[in-house]
Amino acid sequence: MSISYFEGIPAIPISQGEFSFYVFKIKAKKLLSIAYTSERTKENRIGIQRGLRKDRLISIGKYLQGKISGQPILPNTIIVSHSNDSYYEDGKIHIANKELSEAFVIDGQHRLWSFQEEFSGTVDIEILVSAFIELGDDKKALIFKTINGEQRKINPSLVYDLIPMLREKNWVEFENWRSQEIVDILNSDPSSPWANRISMVGEPNKIISQSSFITAIKKLFKKGHIFNSSYAAQELIEGITEEKLLVEFFNAVEDQYNVEWDNREFFLCKYVGVSALLNLLEIIIEDLRAKHVELANNTGLLLTQQDFVPYILKLKEYRFSAKEAKANGYTYVGEGGVNDLFKKIAALVFPSND
Repeated sequence: MSISYFEGIPAIPISQGEFSFYVFKIKAKKLLSIAYTSERTKENRIGIQRGLRKDRLISIGKYLQGKISGQPILPNTIIVSHSNDSYYEDGKIHIANKELSEAFVIDGQHRLWSFQEEFSGTVDIEILVSAFIELGDDKKALIFKTINGEQRKINPSLVYDLIPMLREKNWVEFENWRSQEIVDILNSDPSSPWANRISMVGEPNKIISQSSFITAIKKLFKKGHIFNSSYAAQELIEGITEEKLLVEFFNAVEDQYNVEWDNREFFLCKYVGVSALLNLLEIIIEDLRAKHVELANNTGLLLTQQDFVPYILKLKEYRFSAKEAKANGYTYVGEGGVNDLFKKIAALVFPSND
């Protein structure tokens, strides 16, 4: 049976030790039409790749459509292995046009499969490819292991710290850059109880990372929460500068928890503690509003840390001790732990709501 080929594609031959491969550009959907892979499972022990995750495909598809971070760019190569029906000659690679059976994807499967119409619509861009020819399964596995097993994941706090360089171009969502800005101010403002206590770019010996703090604060920008613009439009906190509110609130917490503050034996200043305290702050704000306390005016925030002291005094009997929590059968981990801890401390401050 005769084999048809794509038109020859200019390619650069590269040799690295015992490996030879070719680098070229091709439209993503064109490569996808001949691509395939083999998932490694308990039943399929000869497979190499991880299974495709639909949530990742959806996320990358949105990115490709410009719905996340603006104009998309995929500068990393897709690594494939062609059969020996494909060949390199006279500066060009000639790829056999065999539907879903010619380009075995070793790395970059989610990037490539996100070009399926259900995920990215009609979007189609040129991508960079590193292609081997007739690579054995053992070599495919070795390359996959080297790429995915030896790389070190970048510290997410360093990624967040780059946000100020991107926000002028509208390349990051508002809640991301605003939360990062707030955390940066909390860490740099001398009046803040968090001054120099946040690991902004992965510094060791800091009680909480920038990424964890941003994750906690971002929730406050969601619909129905106190930093959301629609919430402010209801005259709840309109005119409040968010970082000033957080400084006053956490100053009240630090003042009453001077032993536990910035102390690794307690989880008060760790993600689960901070996130639960921010949940508590929201219902404190609601309570102050119900009492007709003026929160802010056109000059800014009117609340001070003294407004929060009565609430924190009710909370103070809870010490945020990891050792005591474990002894009592509580392990506060993840968002479930945040919710459990919030319910516990909220019941202390507002026992009538229990």
